[in-house]
Amino acid sequence: MRKFSFLFILSVVALVACKTPFKKGLDGIEYKIISNGGKESLTTGKFLQVHMARYYTTDKADSLLSDTRAEGTPIIMPFDSLGIPPEFFIVLKQMKKGDSAVMRILIDTLLKRNPYGLPESFKRGHYLLTTLKLDNIYLSPNAADSATKAESEIAQKRKEKQAEEQMKTDEKLLADYFAKNKIKPQKTAEGTYVEILQPGNGPLIDTSVVVTTNYTGRLLNGKVFDSNLDTSFHHVEPLPVNMTNDMSLGSPVIKGWTDGLKLLNKGAKAKLYIPSHLGYGPMARGETLPANSILVFDMEVLDLMNKTQAKALMEEKRKKMQEEQKRYMDSVKKAMPDTTKKK
Repeated sequence: MRKFSFLFILSVVALVACKTPFKKGLDGIEYKIISNGGKESLTTGKFLQVHMARYYTTDKADSLLSDTRAEGTPIIMPFDSLGIPPEFFIVLKQMKKGDSAVMRILIDTLLKRNPYGLPESFKRGHYLLTTLKLDNIYLSPNAADSATKAESEIAQKRKEKQAEEQMKTDEKLLADYFAKNKIKPQKTAEGTYVEILQPGNGPLIDTSVVVTTNYTGRLLNGKVFDSNLDTSFHHVEPLPVNMTNDMSLGSPVIKGWTDGLKLLNKGAKAKLYIPSHLGYGPMARGETLPANSILVFDMEVLDLMNKTQAKALMEEKRKKMQEEQKRYMDSVKKAMPDTTKKK
C-alpha cells in the first residue's frame, strides 16, 4: 500500500510539473517548484532532508542515473550557502516542507563547461534533469543526527530484505539454468556453485596461498564482460588471487572467487556460478555489468604460491611498473621542446 501511494504521488507531481513553466536559474539551470501546500520554509541554520533523483532525458525517454530512494537513504545536511551549490541553494530557498522541484540543464551547456567530463552517450539537445523532494526540515543538529540514525536503520533493514529477496531470485535462476543445461555443480557453504571440468593435482586451495589464474567472466546469458585471455580487455597475463588475509600480497577479489577456488587445486579447470550477493551485489559496473548480476567464470588454476613466493612476485611487478613509468616519463621529456636554448 505504501509503495502504491508513493507511485501515485509521483504521478500527480509529474502531471502538475508538466503544466508548470520553467523559470531561469543560475548557470543555465531551469527549474520549477511544485507546491504541496506546506508553510515551513528553509532558512540558514536549519537542516534539510531531501530525496533526489537524476535523469538523462531526451524527447523520447528518460534514463535514471541515480536515485536516493533506490539507494535507501535521503540526504540530510545543513542548509548553508557554503555547502550547497548556488544553483541548488536558490531553488531550495524558495521551497517549503513537502514541496518538490524539477531542475534541468542542457547537455550543450555542460559540454561548454567541461567538454571531456561527460559520458560519450550524452548528446547535445538533451537534458540532465534533477528532481528534489523536500521531505523534512530540522531545527537543530541533534534533531538532524537523530533523523540520520533512524533513516540509516530503516535503510539497513530494507537492504537486508532486498538482499534476501535477491538471493531467492538468484537461486531460482541458477536452478532453472542448471536444469536446462543438465549441469550438476557442487555448492559451497557460502553459496557459490562449482562445476569442475578438469580435476587438478595436489592439495586443495586454502587461505595460506596466492593462486595464479586465467579467467573469463560472463553473465548468465553468455555475454563476456572481462577476461585475461582476450586482448580486447588489455590485461593478458595470469591474475594472482590473494587467498590470505595479508593485503600486501594482492588486492581482494569478490567473495565468490575465494569461496569457489577452495574446491580446486593446481591444474584444475572449472566454472564458478556466483550469485549476485557473492559478486558485485546491487552495484552496477558500467553498462556491461548490471546490478544484481549472476556471474559465471571460466577458471583455470595455473599455480599456487606460498607467501614468500607471492611477495617475490609482487616485488617483481612493482619494479617492472616503476621501470615502465620511468620509460614513459623519459619519452615525455624527450618529446617536450627544449626551452633552455636561446632563439
